[in-house]
Amino acid sequence: MDNKDLENVEDNNLVTDEISNTDRKGKNNKKKGKVLDKIISIIILVVCICGLIYSGRMLYTWIMNNVESNKLITEINSLAKVPDTPEDENPGVEFGIDFEALLAYNSDIVGWIRIPNTSINYALVQAGDNNKYLRHSLDLTWNEFGWPFLDYKNSPDFTDKNTVIYGHNIVSGLMFADLTNIYNGSLGNDVEIDIYRSDYRLLRYKVFSAYVYDPEMYYLTTSFANDEQYSTYLNTMSARSAIDFNQTVGVDDTIITLQTCTSDSKRRIVVHAKLISDEEMPR
Repeated sequence: MDNKDLENVEDNNLVTDEISNTDRKGKNNKKKGKVLDKIISIIILVVCICGLIYSGRMLYTWIMNNVESNKLITEINSLAKVPDTPEDENPGVEFGIDFEALLAYNSDIVGWIRIPNTSINYALVQAGDNNKYLRHSLDLTWNEFGWPFLDYKNSPDFTDKNTVIYGHNIVSGLMFADLTNIYNGSLGNDVEIDIYRSDYRLLRYKVFSAYVYDPEMYYLTTSFANDEQYSTYLNTMSARSAIDFNQTVGVDDTIITLQTCTSDSKRRIVVHAKLISDEEMPR
């Protein structure tokens, strides 16, 4: 075999080695790719399982909050001797509340709110801040649904120019969910809100504005420096209304403002109503 033949053999061996190395690299890369695919699949599976566990836990918590809230509502209505059929549905039934029993149950109670033809029919509380009842129920247990409450800056007797009341919008219809029906016009343009004070005074209000707005502090203003400032506020709130409620409002009026979240929690449903009568209620 001459030198040329030897060179050809060596070249062929080099080519064969290169091909073998390439094959081995290709096989190794395929193995690595399969391992990586398995790792990614496992990570995705773990993430999905964690997501399901989290969603399941959230759903369970929501269901339990709903069950506990409904149970407590029934208990409080029985304690306060609230009639099952209110007078707006049965004129022969007088709506009354046992505030002595309620105050013995929770001394934070300052009144009761009822909006005819809605499910809004709750004791109202007020604490030293606006956090206590944001995530606590009337029995002071932790509950994501919270409980309707007055702004801590307000006087508990509803004598401020503007008394602000907060409540969550619960998809099952609890708390202030029915404020949506005022804003969208389902209740018409003649909507009454009744506030029963703990000293047995019945305050009747008429809605003059309802709208959806981005969260802000202005519509939550509870006191005003002068009549001009208050007049500007009232005019601004009236102009925002999505519905004409045929109600005029002026600086001599006292009002209440109800706020809840929209279903996506990004915006706020706001309802304003003015006081039209203040009368003694039966004990």
